[in-house]
Amino acid sequence: TDVEQVFTNGSSAYAIKTDGTLYAWGYNNYGQLGDGTKTNRSTPIQVKGVDGVGYLTDVEQLFIYEGSVYALKSDGTLYAWGYNNFGQLGDGTTTDRSTPIQIKTDVEQVFTGRYFAYALKSDGTLYAWGWNNYGQLGDGTTTNRSTPVQVKGVDGVGYLTNVTSFY
Repeated sequence: TDVEQVFTNGSSAYAIKTDGTLYAWGYNNYGQLGDGTKTNRSTPIQVKGVDGVGYLTDVEQLFIYEGSVYALKSDGTLYAWGYNNFGQLGDGTTTDRSTPIQIKTDVEQVFTGRYFAYALKSDGTLYAWGWNNYGQLGDGTTTNRSTPVQVKGVDGVGYLTNVTSFY
């Protein structure tokens, strides 16, 4: 009860309750349910906190792409867990995570793509990380990034600033 939003990627499902707590169930091969295991769940379980301590709370938005999950809390902190083969969780590794790790602060919006993600910060700067085979991260390279890098400006000069949204 008291479910505010429900999300799915086709094999796992997530529910944010009105109090900001997050629950997950379904397929869990990469730890994308955030409960510290890789065990499939046929009923909802509460998503753990960082390093499996406590529970993730104050969740406002959730973003899922295949086995990677991103949660934006009301204070602007961004967390990720699950599949991380291309560094798309932004924690400096390519290790799958079965509990959330914190990526960035002061985040207003998140956008996820195929094995990569973008975070728009409150100061209007844009960061990207993960799979970069076509240069989609905007950092002037085709190198995968396992930590967020700031998106460069037009023709690679400076950085994008005053970004207000992306859709």
